Amino acid sequence: MGFKEEFKREMRNAKNDAAKEVDKYWAIHFEGHKIEIHNKLLEETLLVDGRVIASKKRQSIWSHLAPYSTLSGSFQTEDGKHHKVHVKIGGMVRLNITVKVNGQVILKEAVKLEFLPWTNKEFIVPYLEQQIREHQKMMHSDLPDDAYLVDENHPKLTPGLSDRLISEGVTPFYTKKLLKLFMEQVENPTNQTRKATYEKIKDEKVISYFQELIELFVQEEKNEQRVQQEAIWLLEHAAHREVVKFAIIILGCTNCEGLKERLQMLALHEEFTGVALFALKNGTSNANDAIWQIAKSVNGWGKIEAIEFLEPDTEEIRLWFLTEGTQNTVMNSYSSLTCAEKGKLDILLHEPDISEELFIGAGEIILGLLGEASHQAIDGYEYAGQVFMRYTYHAKTHYRNLEQFYILTQIAEYMDESDETWEERYATNWRPHERHAVQEAIEEIAKNPLWVQQAWAILHSEETNDIKALAVAQHFKLDITELLLEKLKKEPNNLAYHLAIIATQDQKVIEALVASMDRFDSFENLTEDEHYMIITLLEALKEFEGTGLHFIEKGLRSGDPSIQYFALSTLEVQDKMYWQPELVEGIKEIASKSKDKENRELAKELIS
Repeated sequence: MGFKEEFKREMRNAKNDAAKEVDKYWAIHFEGHKIEIHNKLLEETLLVDGRVIASKKRQSIWSHLAPYSTLSGSFQTEDGKHHKVHVKIGGMVRLNITVKVNGQVILKEAVKLEFLPWTNKEFIVPYLEQQIREHQKMMHSDLPDDAYLVDENHPKLTPGLSDRLISEGVTPFYTKKLLKLFMEQVENPTNQTRKATYEKIKDEKVISYFQELIELFVQEEKNEQRVQQEAIWLLEHAAHREVVKFAIIILGCTNCEGLKERLQMLALHEEFTGVALFALKNGTSNANDAIWQIAKSVNGWGKIEAIEFLEPDTEEIRLWFLTEGTQNTVMNSYSSLTCAEKGKLDILLHEPDISEELFIGAGEIILGLLGEASHQAIDGYEYAGQVFMRYTYHAKTHYRNLEQFYILTQIAEYMDESDETWEERYATNWRPHERHAVQEAIEEIAKNPLWVQQAWAILHSEETNDIKALAVAQHFKLDITELLLEKLKKEPNNLAYHLAIIATQDQKVIEALVASMDRFDSFENLTEDEHYMIITLLEALKEFEGTGLHFIEKGLRSGDPSIQYFALSTLEVQDKMYWQPELVEGIKEIASKSKDKENRELAKELIS
């Protein structure tokens, strides 16, 4: 999100914090009557016996710059007497209130307004600990500070994801300044020193500086007991998640054996799994058993963090890496390389016979290593050649269904690379005999007519989850063009069908696909898949001069910079003889009005 959206969120949060801080209430008893004064950010109210006798609304928070506000009203007692009540209230640093009845002062008080960042909010760690006490597990992923982070421009993210999205570090000297503030807090723990540390922590994401923080903290001369005391204070009073993370990291840099159980609890919420596991591993003894239990209890980004921290020191853990390690609720293949290495997949596959469980797990890991979602490319795996050779060897006896054969199609696609690519692979993690063994195994297994039969059966059925059958059909080069076009009519936004049709490189089929795009009145408010379908078709049209010009023109006029770029780049490689006046006008409009510099320059080149 941009600066404007960030600023709006910060202003909203500051206003909400101010509203909570100045929200004060007083109740006074006078001759059997209850006088109440309620001070809010934009309103003051005076009540007697529950009846409003005076109120004042403010137009904006800036009206608080006026030194005082007054309220006046009257009420009648049972003896018929009328009593006048006058309230004077105001102040920026201290909220001063004076209440008079019939000119007599009955209340005079000054309340200090500290605007401490942790007050008037729910503390995160006690909130999580209550869940565990009551339910013995985390019941949901909500955190008390969600209201401060989530709005129309900042959607709620899966716990742990936001830390994965950080790619930039902090400004120079930020970490040194923060650590200096914390050490001042340790030496002199007051509201002011704690506030200074707390506010500084809130300025940045902890993930963007935690390595530097650890390195600098180790160099500090410190009283560990007092450091822990203040880190625990921050932990228990944190109403913002980054403060929780900072406190956990500091604790992890000390001997926190006595906090082991508490850290294990915090690790169960996947927003804090990574920092809690760091603290366990760095600050406690025999931490791997605790990490192992946590790894089996989390299933999102927390599990991915646990995979990184968990050591494969038992046979049970190594098998778990291979059979369950890649399974999670956010990105199954993300940890494939780590699981293969820590589980020693290459060694276990060299056994003459393996269990069905291990074979299935190995297949999932290989899919992850081959897939785009994988955190690491297959070519970064030292034992790629050995693993592929042994997996395809075992596949001869383990393959039973199309789901399993689909993995073989992906391996075959990986194997179908240029000699130049293979020379690079031979220099790192493959040997020629491994490549030949894999190719021979694929050819042998592919001779079974079962795979084609199952693929045809699924593609001709009403089955909607037919992506794997489609891949098998493409592997055997089956002519499914007409079938795909029929399916696309029923499911026009099916990305797999769309890409398969483009892969045919058939002029008439591409023309039919272009015609199907007429369903879009405009290219606004597209889903992610729809957007991808449009740019892939624009890219494909580079090979078909004169085809889909009205579709390209619509792309030029879409207002979407990425769609406009692909439309322009397609025209760049085509002959101008096909261009129509409307198309040229679209290019000129981008050249003169587009806010995207690259698109403007490309458009100018096209019409020059």
